Amino acid sequence: MEFKKISIKNFRNFDNIEIDISNKNIFFGLNDIGKTNFLYAMRYVFDKDVRKNGFLDSDFHRKNTAFPIEIIVSIDISEINDQDNQKLRAQMKGAVLSDHSEVFIKLVAEYNVQELIAMPIMYWGSSLDHLQEIKQQGYRYAIDHVFNVIYIDSYVDLYSLFKKNIRFLMKRDNPDDNDILEQIQSIVDQLNENISNLSGVKEFEEKITPQYQKFRSEKVSISIKSEIAVKGLYSNIVPYIKQDTDDNLYPTAGEGRKKLLVYSIFDLLSEEYGERKVNIFFIEEPENHLHKSLQIALSQILFGDDRYRYLFVTTHSPFVLYEMNGVSLIRIFHGTTIDSASYFYKVPLDFEKARKKLNRNLSEAIFANKVLLVEGPSEVLLFERVLSTIKPAYEVEGIYVLSVDGIGFEEYSKILHALRIKYIVKTDNDLRRSQNKEDYVTYSFQRCNKIIGKKLLGIPSCASNDTETKRKLYDESRSTLDDIRKNHGIFLSRVDLENDLDEILHDELCKYLGTKSPVAYLQKAKRFHMVNLVQAITDDDCKRIFDDYNFACLKEIIK
Repeated sequence: MEFKKISIKNFRNFDNIEIDISNKNIFFGLNDIGKTNFLYAMRYVFDKDVRKNGFLDSDFHRKNTAFPIEIIVSIDISEINDQDNQKLRAQMKGAVLSDHSEVFIKLVAEYNVQELIAMPIMYWGSSLDHLQEIKQQGYRYAIDHVFNVIYIDSYVDLYSLFKKNIRFLMKRDNPDDNDILEQIQSIVDQLNENISNLSGVKEFEEKITPQYQKFRSEKVSISIKSEIAVKGLYSNIVPYIKQDTDDNLYPTAGEGRKKLLVYSIFDLLSEEYGERKVNIFFIEEPENHLHKSLQIALSQILFGDDRYRYLFVTTHSPFVLYEMNGVSLIRIFHGTTIDSASYFYKVPLDFEKARKKLNRNLSEAIFANKVLLVEGPSEVLLFERVLSTIKPAYEVEGIYVLSVDGIGFEEYSKILHALRIKYIVKTDNDLRRSQNKEDYVTYSFQRCNKIIGKKLLGIPSCASNDTETKRKLYDESRSTLDDIRKNHGIFLSRVDLENDLDEILHDELCKYLGTKSPVAYLQKAKRFHMVNLVQAITDDDCKRIFDDYNFACLKEIIK
């Protein structure tokens, strides 16, 4: 079973939207943009407990009840031997034939002005033009025999969850428990007797009896008996953490521990249904109350455990995405209307060994509105210093400077473009030995062409790899490079970070760094020496850098 697409019409903040999905999906975007509503659209289709509530007028886009709410999910069921496909086919029966590879599940809700509510009607089939209404008994549809929804709220209460599901978690049909139950009954009987013999109870009996006899003269007395019964044995059970090296019990007071125990309980609940139904997980902000290391550990489970085969997650945390692979990244954003974009992200084989680095960088980038992609940490240090001077609140506006750390610009630019996140590239003017090793080729020109996806720059060769040769090659192609800046957001250095900076602030660099060769000094220990430099440069220096042609990428990123 493979989830393919969802379309939403006239539901909450979504007017008309269609987005590609997969079996594992990550929803992200600014707060209050509609991530939860996207999940709710899915839950209305698959979760009977949500669906049975119907829709209020406020659930219609801008309260436009003249048009129905419509939600359609398409699913690929082409794999005949897939057990989940078999479960769905068994319930759909005549609505899908053996040779059909795709099915559609559709929800339609029309507003009833007399009842002030819209109750959903469900359809399914292999063609949108010939869907069958799904059989219904009360609020339950045939689809509810196929799917089991597990919804994990960002602030789910551990103890409420535990008590609500005790009957599923605690088996009560073991005959070996009979002896234990008899012991409990004996203890309860003794407890009742002891309570009845308390001095306060006896004193009350002595006082209440003559009071009663005032109203009715008969030879009786009032007796008080405790009647604690053996029922609700599990009603006051509380989970504790027990260390293997310690017999003491520790309350699960920490919110992080509670959150992990919540996931453990949901795992057990999913096993209860796993054989009979298809479990779908809807999880909101799993990072809440978990520090970085636990978020990464949770990431390994969510994206590595087959139990979470069908997963829909909202998150604000890059750490939750550390182990992501084979997921749909779905960005929800605000243009003229609420819109979305998706990209199916699969770790390229070239980066499999560097997955964590790639994922970490990528997950930081996709949470931004605008991203400046640079080659290394030196650029990040300098550019953040300049931007914080020119526009102190640049991070609040979603501007982010990201080092690709040698991973390559192409992978990031491809994903950011698909998700409609504006990005700018700042890269060095590199030369490399040609295949015949007799001359050099403009490797940076090749890089620009590759990012753009077509050959806009020629690839000239030269005999030398020195600084002046690079500047000459740049100047000869300046007109094209300026067009690439304007139209594609790729800013090539005339030489590299250090040399371009030296063109602007040579005397100042000599002074700050205590050397007559600041370029060589900065390139010798790049990160360490750049830290010293950004601490020394003044706000006026930052403004000169910002206004210079060599660093026009900074002006572009804050437009």
